Amino acid sequence: MIIYNKLWLDNLRVVKMVQSDHESGYISKDELTAIKQHYHVGFYLPKIVGRVGFFILTLIALALITVLLSLATGWTGFFESPYWWLFLSFAYYTCTELMTRTNNYFHSGIDNALLYYSAGLFTFAIVWIFSNPRYGAFGEIPQFIILLVAAVLLTLRFADVLVAAGSCVCFFSLIYFSWTKLGSFGMATMPFLMIIVAATAYYLLNKMRRNDKLAYYHTCIDVARCVALIVFYLSGNYFVVNKLNNLLHHLADNNTYVRLGFFFWVWTMLMPAVLVAIGIRSKSSFLLRLGLLITAAAVATFRNYFHLLPIEVMLTIGGAILLLLAYTVIRYLKQPKHGLTSAQLEKAKDWDRLNIEGFVIGQTGSSITTTNAAQQTPFGGGTGGGGGSSGSF
Repeated sequence: MIIYNKLWLDNLRVVKMVQSDHESGYISKDELTAIKQHYHVGFYLPKIVGRVGFFILTLIALALITVLLSLATGWTGFFESPYWWLFLSFAYYTCTELMTRTNNYFHSGIDNALLYYSAGLFTFAIVWIFSNPRYGAFGEIPQFIILLVAAVLLTLRFADVLVAAGSCVCFFSLIYFSWTKLGSFGMATMPFLMIIVAATAYYLLNKMRRNDKLAYYHTCIDVARCVALIVFYLSGNYFVVNKLNNLLHHLADNNTYVRLGFFFWVWTMLMPAVLVAIGIRSKSSFLLRLGLLITAAAVATFRNYFHLLPIEVMLTIGGAILLLLAYTVIRYLKQPKHGLTSAQLEKAKDWDRLNIEGFVIGQTGSSITTTNAAQQTPFGGGTGGGGGSSGSF
């Protein structure tokens, strides 16, 4: 299903791994060169500055082409129809397929711009089509079904993280708008439903992450896991639930009463600490960083409802506490304790790397020049003299 050469993708993973090892001093430059020669990668891979430049230039070129095509067909009035933009999206997607295959692009900026542009036009056309009043109140459901299917197919095809995030947004939006059709009961139980759905999605994504057959999509799965956890937290966040409650009962924005408000306040303030604790216990930097991120959301929620101190004072105090805490933790973990360390990841996993490097270097043995065993023998062929000794010994 994936458009890229799978052998080159496997080789690229090996090259990136040994490149990191070379930068950390685990393998020599000659070994790195030999590995790169053995594990050939034929993708066009410009540097990050080149990717950004190509991305911007491609978007500008696509916009100009779209304007010219729309002006050329303006006399027909077809460009005023959503089907014109749908046609353009399929045309640009065809260009994406052809150019990616022909030029061996791999997230080079050009293929990313083509992909996002075609996907954006497709989304625009679908939203326009289903905004027609004839679809009534159920227009969001087929709209998000189509967008979800398209986003999943594009993710499987190009393994792009932004498209993967879009797939998650479409999925949770579909669940939300479908459940709202149940009326007051659906809106009242929406937070609990979204919590259950997000938790289930995260569990399934974790199982997929451990599947080696999906190695090409591991980064996309990580992004999807992040989105699922964010939705999991926000579904019980007091601020989000309060806004949803006001929308349901047509209340003013300054209304702060929420049924079961105590539960949602506990969820808002306790869940970040739970995620951080789980991240530390499981030694997962992913959960730890996400826990710190939603901690900021919890603080912002608390600040929105309770104004204990001026914002400048709270920011100053909070920053000082965080700096002191970070300094203390770094000093404490300078020597590894309980499986945790403040050292760089490469230095913390020396033993984990030995088998990997031995395998990679062993596979490239034929590419590395070796010395004949007979030439390595330091004895024989010597001569000596003086002191009445013979000419050789």
